[in-house]
Amino acid sequence: MSCTNPGSEFEALLYMAERLRRRFPQWEENALFALIAEELEAFDGARLRDYVPVLVEHRVLARLRSGATRTA
Repeated sequence: MSCTNPGSEFEALLYMAERLRRRFPQWEENALFALIAEELEAFDGARLRDYVPVLVEHRVLARLRSGATRTA
């Protein structure tokens, strides 16, 4: 698939993580993954999964812009 049409939620999350790594190079990869995992966990019980990657990205971006502390 492609970054504009991912084949699965996992693939969409991988593309999102790569976009965040390029956009915030000052953050360590493990720290970004920790933020993504924390936000992804908030949607564990979601029955409709189609928008989870977009919602996770929005929440991670909000945390990064607000000066979230690095977890790694």
